[in-house]
Amino acid sequence: MRTHRMSRLVGAALSTALFITGCSESDYVRLYHSAARAPSYSVDDIESLRQIGPTYVDKGVNFALYSENATRLELLLFEDPESNRPARAYEMTRYGDVWSVYVEGVGVGQHYGFRAWGPNWEFDPRWFPGSIHGFKADADVYGNRFNPNKLLTDPYSKALHRDHDWSKGSTASGPARTQVTYAASAKSVLVKSGDYQWGEVEQQWRANRQDENWQGHGWQDLIVYEVHAKGFTADPASGVRFPGTYRGFGEKAAYLAELGITAVELLPIHEKPLDGGYWGYQTINFFAPELSYAAFKEPHQVINEFKWMVEQLHKHGIEVIIDVVYNHTGEGGLWREKLETDDVMPGEPLESLDPAETAGLYSFRGIDNQAYYALNPDRRTYWNNTGVGNQTRPNHRPTRKLIIDSLRFYVEELHVDGFRFDLAPILGERDGDYNRWDDPRNTVLQDVIDDPVLQKYNTRIMAEPWSAGGWYCMPLGEFPNAKTQPGNGWYEWNGRFRDWWRAFMNQDGWKLNSNEGSLCGRPGTVDGGFLMYGSQEWFERNGRRPYHSMNFITVHDGFTMYDLFAYDEKQNRCGPLNPVCCDTPNSPFCDKVSGEEHNRSRNWGPIGDERAESMRRQMIRNAFMSMMISHGTPMILGGDEWMRTQLGNNNAYSTLSDNPFNWYQWGTYLARDERHRMFEFVKAAIRLRKEHAYAFAPKDYGKGAPLAWKSAQNTEAAWDSKQLMIHYHDASYGPELLVLINMEPRAVTFTLPEGRKWTRLIDTQAYFDSSAYLTTAGLDSRSTGNSWLDAPSPVNGPTYGMPERTIVVLRAE
Repeated sequence: MRTHRMSRLVGAALSTALFITGCSESDYVRLYHSAARAPSYSVDDIESLRQIGPTYVDKGVNFALYSENATRLELLLFEDPESNRPARAYEMTRYGDVWSVYVEGVGVGQHYGFRAWGPNWEFDPRWFPGSIHGFKADADVYGNRFNPNKLLTDPYSKALHRDHDWSKGSTASGPARTQVTYAASAKSVLVKSGDYQWGEVEQQWRANRQDENWQGHGWQDLIVYEVHAKGFTADPASGVRFPGTYRGFGEKAAYLAELGITAVELLPIHEKPLDGGYWGYQTINFFAPELSYAAFKEPHQVINEFKWMVEQLHKHGIEVIIDVVYNHTGEGGLWREKLETDDVMPGEPLESLDPAETAGLYSFRGIDNQAYYALNPDRRTYWNNTGVGNQTRPNHRPTRKLIIDSLRFYVEELHVDGFRFDLAPILGERDGDYNRWDDPRNTVLQDVIDDPVLQKYNTRIMAEPWSAGGWYCMPLGEFPNAKTQPGNGWYEWNGRFRDWWRAFMNQDGWKLNSNEGSLCGRPGTVDGGFLMYGSQEWFERNGRRPYHSMNFITVHDGFTMYDLFAYDEKQNRCGPLNPVCCDTPNSPFCDKVSGEEHNRSRNWGPIGDERAESMRRQMIRNAFMSMMISHGTPMILGGDEWMRTQLGNNNAYSTLSDNPFNWYQWGTYLARDERHRMFEFVKAAIRLRKEHAYAFAPKDYGKGAPLAWKSAQNTEAAWDSKQLMIHYHDASYGPELLVLINMEPRAVTFTLPEGRKWTRLIDTQAYFDSSAYLTTAGLDSRSTGNSWLDAPSPVNGPTYGMPERTIVVLRAE
């Protein structure tokens, strides 16, 4: 191994000479190609590294990159990351499909990137940055899109130094193919994540995570809070020192602990491009945490800040789950303009202008478009079961390895506790045959759930079990269980739970036996009992358990809880949550028709009207109770606990939606009594579930407290109605419980089982939320009157009268 002292001098001298004297093209080419080359490196040495990406070896770093179709790859090192010329360039050596170069004398803080040649743009000795020499096509018949004028970031880099600077050059091919992006591009930066000093509490947390029966953190104990890492504290009224950052989020750990949730599920925190949308589902690097979410923007500090956030949450007993997007990337095409054609009617979406020659090259596409992306038969366009383009090949070698390596990095180095996989069915598609859902045992889905590193820490693995493909049945219930750890399997977002309960609460004609319909022709009636009992037939058949059904009413993708009961229709046109539609109606981000059409929402009266707002709050309490009394893992959308609104927008994803109207408006919460009361109610509902986990959170089907489904008359359940009594009658498991549900548009009197002294724990009716009741009960205006957990209220007599649309929980004392 050699130190490249002479190489550094040559590279620096070359840049200086070109700047001072100005060279002809031939002089530039001669000087450029006389720059130092990398030393040879044996196959045995490469194999011993056993990993792709930058690896610290002896006194330097080995850089390894995967590419099947490149014909030449070079590593570019930058002393000044804003320079349009690298200080040094090294040709990489190919070993199989891994290209490698070892550079001695570099280390932490080094900025670097790659450039690549391939069949569509062959290496030509006359080539220099900005020239066209060697060019054949932006995209050839095989799908290659190599372009040496574009600097490419390392897919395995742990930090980027900033976002792409579009004022200095475009990532696009097509007309911009000769624009050099060496200065414009984000640079990969060498960092080490091991310099953060974890505290004693964190060390104990890591030890505890290796026990799947850890009290309060078993598989069945999750109560998840889905939230945007930036938006949660970006409002200055959040009261944190660093609003809108990882550090600011960590400062809110005490608030989350008070609410009672056991895990946060962060919307994507991986690096995204500038136009990557507010939600962040346009990932361009699966290792580096998003720089803009950091309080301190220096690349080496971002990972440490993320770790600090994780540690603060762990100190408060809260697990950290991150949303990961391995099904597509943020390497967009033109995506900036749309055409209005004769076929487009007023109000309809415009047609995208996205010529096949034009595509952005940040990283994967320029390293090996064929290897990383699912291409259509024309090899120039992309398969699109994601609905957003740029679909990856998760079951091809490089991406399959990258997924596992990325997950392990976040678990081992950053102490993350779990992952939610966006559009997870894409990861179950057969490579090369993307219209086929493969046996999960043949795919990365099984690799993930069986990975020994992830299993060691009992990592939570969660699927969004649908995609935009529309060619197969929704594979809800199809994700695998672990082969070696019976309690560990894929959790799945249960969209049918959401849909059924929304209809049950908002549609008077929807009954307990109203059927959501079977999945893929599988037998079974998907009704209220099926869903409240943890969707048994879907999960039990492959060894999974009730908690693998993640039950939710609202998530980021759709209405907030308040808006679900405040709007009959989505409000996605020009407005505060979608300002791009006001100024640039032809923008692809002005997607007026985007967002779910079948929301099953209902406006319960004019916004601001006292009576309507009282009823709306009652329905919100019902929605929270629907999750807490059902078997499965409840998931709450952040801000719903104090009735956050998106003004009726159900798809506030775009880049310009990153604004104060879309952030969590803490000032509104802090100023309003009724919002504090809702927070207190949600806190009580969560506590109710925890204290009665023997009933509501069983470890397996048939192994929790047995229950009986009954009618309001304490007889056999009347499934063709909207009234139900759930009786947990075996006191050997814990105190007897009654869950009374009345979604009828009228009052109903329930006959209680005799021989017990029943007490009231929860009642969602509006009366207990009124100022008159709060005054009578001696409660302040910010306390919930709908909960009696500390002092259960005795029920007098053998019946319990329930007004319309309420849920009650009683306990035998």
